[in-house]
Amino acid sequence: MRTKLKRKEQGLMKTKVNDFSGMNIYAGIDVHKKSWSVTTLVDEQEHRTFNQPPSAETLYKYLSKHFKGAHYQSAYEAGFCGYGHHRQLLELGIDNIVINPADVPTTGKDKAGKNDKVDSRKIAKGLRNGSLTGIHIFDESDQDLRSFARMRHNMQKDLRKAKQRIKVFLNFNTITIPAHLDDDNWSKAYEAWLEDEVPFPTENARTAFGFMLSNYHYQKQQVRQISKELRAYFRKYHKQDYFLLRTIPGIGPLSAIALISELGDINRFTNINKLSSYVGLLPLTNNSGEIERVGGMSYRCNNYLRTILVEASWQAIRKDPAMLLYYKKHAAKGNGKRAIVKVAAKLLNRIRYVLKNKQEYVLGVVA
Repeated sequence: MRTKLKRKEQGLMKTKVNDFSGMNIYAGIDVHKKSWSVTTLVDEQEHRTFNQPPSAETLYKYLSKHFKGAHYQSAYEAGFCGYGHHRQLLELGIDNIVINPADVPTTGKDKAGKNDKVDSRKIAKGLRNGSLTGIHIFDESDQDLRSFARMRHNMQKDLRKAKQRIKVFLNFNTITIPAHLDDDNWSKAYEAWLEDEVPFPTENARTAFGFMLSNYHYQKQQVRQISKELRAYFRKYHKQDYFLLRTIPGIGPLSAIALISELGDINRFTNINKLSSYVGLLPLTNNSGEIERVGGMSYRCNNYLRTILVEASWQAIRKDPAMLLYYKKHAAKGNGKRAIVKVAAKLLNRIRYVLKNKQEYVLGVVA
């Protein structure tokens, strides 16, 4: 009888030890293609750092086995794996966030001894300390739309590479492009000259050049096709925002597509500074005592969208007299590149106004 009672008491004690109800368990995840490095923290104590298969379900099984009844929180850095793991972790009941790698607190010692375990510990500690903020996660349909729009940008880069390869080959073979055809925008006359009139010393050079031309025409056709499909899709499913943005000088069809797909709901940005920070148009500042230094653009940005806006700004100063005056005012200080960035920031403010108020832009009305 005493033996049974003793066993029962031991069972109760064991149940109490494994009951983590009301407690927070923090899991920092360093995500890789073939494995995850995970650090778990229980309150102020580090429990364990270990490697596991790249699976949200595997992590959930581990946490539910060792920390029954607890509230699980996890985080990993945005990167190659996207948001699929994030959605799976949430579905399993793990309160996960995806973070910007630049937001993870890092000491000099961490930098000197950087590895997967160190990275997962940093994330876990930042999560426990409340110093990490998750980035905005698009839903799957918006994420796929952004991928669709970005594909055109990637194809455009492939087209530029194909053109550059042709130019390099011509220079290597000491072939001079006729002056009346030498232009960055390749005309039909220039393409005809490439096809029929370029003199090559050997048949092998002509054959190699033929493959380069075929690649160029293929890339050009791909860009045309995806541009056509993007325009048709956005005119059908994002008609209002698409045509509202087109009323802003400098914003063409492809710029409007990029803005809609990259920004999503404009109301998620509560003020212009948050929107500018997301795009990467807030300058770096360094304040020390009474000295304030303002540097170049922030390295934290949506690089794709910032490039689109800067390119659109060059068009804006050609079409909008107010923008041209604004550019000249700042360019007079001796730095045209900084001036065009200021124009881009002003253009972004116009974009926010038009999208939030659902009103067409009118020259001379919106600041």
